[in-house]
This record gives sequence, C-alpha cells and structure tokens, in this order.
Amino acid sequence: METSPQQSRWQTIKMDLAHRVRIIREEMYGVNGGPLLAEDIGVPFRTWMNYEDGCTIPAHAILLFIELTDADPHWLLTGEGEPYRVRLDS
Repeated sequence: METSPQQSRWQTIKMDLAHRVRIIREEMYGVNGGPLLAEDIGVPFRTWMNYEDGCTIPAHAILLFIELTDADPHWLLTGEGEPYRVRLDS
C-alpha cells in the first residue's frame, strides 16, 4: 500500500507539531516534566508521550496545553513566529 502525498504531508504536520509541543513542554516543565504536564492536562503520562511521539492530539488536550503554556497556536502548527503568545497585560 502506497502512501499518498496528502497522507505523507499530514504525517509531517503531526510530527512537526509533536516536536514543537515537546520543545514547549521541556521549557515549561523540564526534560523530565512529562508526568507533571500529563497530570495538568488530565491524561495518563503514556498518552502524553504518545502525543509527543506523533499520535494525533485531541482538541481538548492541545487547547489545554495552549492555555497552560501560553504557546502560540500558529507557531505550534507552522513553526513560524514566536513560540509563545504575547500577553497584552504585560
């Protein structure tokens, strides 16, 4: 079974997102902070590790991640711009 260009592109997007999520998690929670973030998100640690390994991240999990970390959604998706949202109250 061949992989279509669309499937290949989607897999690349998921892997890039997973990589950027890991970068933010390590900056905010430390290299070994996966269990803490998983607890804050409300998922088992193994589930969170699956997300960082490229499994699809459900909407509720990525939205909570963005809320907890102030990660910029555009940066998470594209890698363009700054990793964190600019706070207007700063």
